Amino acid sequence: MPPRNTPIDFIAYNADGTVVLLAEAKIRHGTSETWAAKLRRNMLAHGVLPRAEYFLIATPERMYGWKQENLSENDVPPQFIVDARKALAPYFAKFHQDPANIGPEAFDLLILSWLNEIARNPAHGAELDASLRSLSDSGLLSSLSRAQIEMNTAGECLR
Repeated sequence: MPPRNTPIDFIAYNADGTVVLLAEAKIRHGTSETWAAKLRRNMLAHGVLPRAEYFLIATPERMYGWKQENLSENDVPPQFIVDARKALAPYFAKFHQDPANIGPEAFDLLILSWLNEIARNPAHGAELDASLRSLSDSGLLSSLSRAQIEMNTAGECLR
């Protein structure tokens, strides 16, 4: 279990208290697989990415994910990528936010809402949104079933 003072934005715990997901929310636009891999590598190199089964970087345009079987500090490309414009569209509408102009605090709340909904009903998310199929195929959606999601306010230092 990572320390509570980790700068990671979101931590998901299963019923046993094991960390299943660490997630970062970034309002950056025009990102790429290379950008995501470098961000993950830098976080590992600086010791701010504790061990967890999965790691996810969410932006308003894309989500990048890894099943973290080993925490290599190399530029490992994401194992799954989600079109966040599609997956998060209902949340942008619900919160009356424009993906191009959303602020960091609003985006954090949007991602928290999305993660909590997946934790409540992981299969439903994949059924409704084909763009989440890669999350389902990776095992992340089932791992998040009934998870407790915590938003870490200490994460502000990594924006």
